[in-house]
Amino acid sequence: MTDTLVAAEGDRYEEALLDATAAWVTRHRPPGSGALAELGAREGALTRRLLKAGYTVHAGEADPDLRARLFAAFRGRARLRLSASDLADPPPVRRRFGAVLLIDALRPGQDLELLHALPTDLLFVALTPPALDGRLRPWLSTQQGWLLVEEIDLAAPGAGPRAPGSRGVLLRRAC
Repeated sequence: MTDTLVAAEGDRYEEALLDATAAWVTRHRPPGSGALAELGAREGALTRRLLKAGYTVHAGEADPDLRARLFAAFRGRARLRLSASDLADPPPVRRRFGAVLLIDALRPGQDLELLHALPTDLLFVALTPPALDGRLRPWLSTQQGWLLVEEIDLAAPGAGPRAPGSRGVLLRRAC
């Protein structure tokens, strides 16, 4: 019985986090204001919400198993381009995106200097509060390419490891 309750709480947490993230993106970049690149799209739960809202999405996923599920779920959808891209290998397009989304996509040890190469002037980043405080915030204080526009709670921590909490940081290119 406990496993079922934890799974249900985890599912509600994930749904609330995804809804809050989609609403956050919409508040700053409404549909039609430029294509979005979602790097680290996993199986496409946020991608689905963004497409439903009317966005054009370039969804990238580096993990081969997750990418296979993403491709199976979305192949042939209008307003969607799928790729194997990740932060180290941004989407293979020769245009700028209205925004790039890195929603729980930054990995420990990843060189944050890669953010400077992303083809956008607007970057949505979501991390757990400890990851934000321990990695992104110190990096932001020493670099000059990105300005912090907004910081927002997307999901409060809940019970267990499936609900660690999430903070969103919106960055705008400084130059």
